[in-house]
Amino acid sequence: MQQQNNVIGIDLGTTFSVVAHLDHTGRPVTIPSAAGELTTPTAIFFDGKTPIVGREALQAAPMDPDHSADCIKRDIGNPHYRRSIGGEQFPPEVLSGYILRALVQNAERKLGTIDGAVITVPAYFGEARRQATLTAGQLAGINVLDLINEPTAAAIAYGYQEGFLVPGKAGGMNSDTNAGHRILVYDLGGGTFDVSIVELRGQDLRVIGTDGDAQLGGRDWDDRLLDHLAEQIRSSSREDPRNNPGLRHELLSSVEVAKRTLSEREQATVYFNHLGERQRLQITRETFEELTRTLLERTRTTTQLVVMQTGLSWTDIDRVLLVGGATRMTMVQQMLADLTGQAPSHSAAVDEAVAHGAALYASLIASHRLTQAGAQPAAESVATAAPPVEFSITDVNSHSLGIEGLDRQTKQHVNQILIPKNSALPCSVKKVFATAKDDQRSVVIRVLEGETERMDACSVVGTCHVRDLPPKLPAATPVTVHYTFDTAGTLSVSAAVAGTDARVETEFVRDASLSRDDILRWGQRLRTQASL
Repeated sequence: MQQQNNVIGIDLGTTFSVVAHLDHTGRPVTIPSAAGELTTPTAIFFDGKTPIVGREALQAAPMDPDHSADCIKRDIGNPHYRRSIGGEQFPPEVLSGYILRALVQNAERKLGTIDGAVITVPAYFGEARRQATLTAGQLAGINVLDLINEPTAAAIAYGYQEGFLVPGKAGGMNSDTNAGHRILVYDLGGGTFDVSIVELRGQDLRVIGTDGDAQLGGRDWDDRLLDHLAEQIRSSSREDPRNNPGLRHELLSSVEVAKRTLSEREQATVYFNHLGERQRLQITRETFEELTRTLLERTRTTTQLVVMQTGLSWTDIDRVLLVGGATRMTMVQQMLADLTGQAPSHSAAVDEAVAHGAALYASLIASHRLTQAGAQPAAESVATAAPPVEFSITDVNSHSLGIEGLDRQTKQHVNQILIPKNSALPCSVKKVFATAKDDQRSVVIRVLEGETERMDACSVVGTCHVRDLPPKLPAATPVTVHYTFDTAGTLSVSAAVAGTDARVETEFVRDASLSRDDILRWGQRLRTQASL
């Protein structure tokens, strides 16, 4: 039996997305977008009922913002995108599904049928957002092999590039395999921020600790600069460009260009149309850095926190790796140099490293599955494909997972943490509950995410319903609930009743997630609408 092994890695970004695969030498390479660019704007525009994804969608937004959507990743895990599109409310995973479908269709035009994909997510994403990302892949018709944290994917790409994952290369197996090489991955993308410390030991990658902010990224720097310029425009013309959606989109695009310019020069000019005239405003790097200083400090604090939580010192970090387009800002690089005592590394392509690592991981998964199935790759690919790089990954969860319980002393409802933050994945834990009364037929458990016992400081992931308990059970009968976190950071729940062989039905319902009927309905809609 022969099977194809055509898989890709997808960096589904807030502002830009990247797709990669392994070439015939086993090297990760980026698949250009339909516009011939290495990155695809993560934007969508509905031209009538037809969704358009990418550069064309971004260009159409200023002209018709009511039919456009961007920064969708900021809302993933919520019931709806932040505003209606063409008068219709869309779940964020549906919009992400359109994006993913377009990315895969573009890859298929170049590679043929895609058999599977690994999709990246921010390390600081919670369980609900991870599950919503998996749903987006399902809606797009993708065989999602796994999710992987973005900093971990970048570490894989770095490890491959530097030879740590390749036997016989100077950076890796020829060196002392007992001496771990620790890297701090500082990942500041368009809409999210992560910091992870990863140890490479031979061909093993182990995440030691991670933290981040799912609501902080380069777009926040853009917004600070946009607000500053909008105030100048308002003071001179008495009209606020932020109240005009089309003008706001145009000004935001110009601000993004100016931000990139300020990474190279001390001054930039923002051009825009206002009141029928072509206008311009100048901004200096010094002013820009002052406007955004508090944002930078948030990343600095998080970076310090990760090192402190892992019990390491700065001398224990061998390399500081920059990932994400926003790390091109001069202020970021200077802050990290001052904080860590070493110049950050530019060895990885900040826009492509995450997708490249995901492609390496996708190839590893696909190779293992073919081996387990006793299958061989297609004959035409055997002669040209390089053997996949072998490595192992141990990642961690970014948020503690618990259960709502009752404090016996205070009689207050509290979060009982079962899986602490930075636990190695996959992991499984169990909690024993007792039925409250005779002949109790069901148990309801609230699943919580958070780092404290306080209920108001935690978020509810969902509800676990344990049904069909055996009849005539006495009160205080033990019911053991199992939590299992897989490598993707998604949760499954099962239950068992002590002293019986009865099969217990367990259903875990996530808050704000799409129902099965909704998934079928939206999936059918995505399949019948062509993405360009």
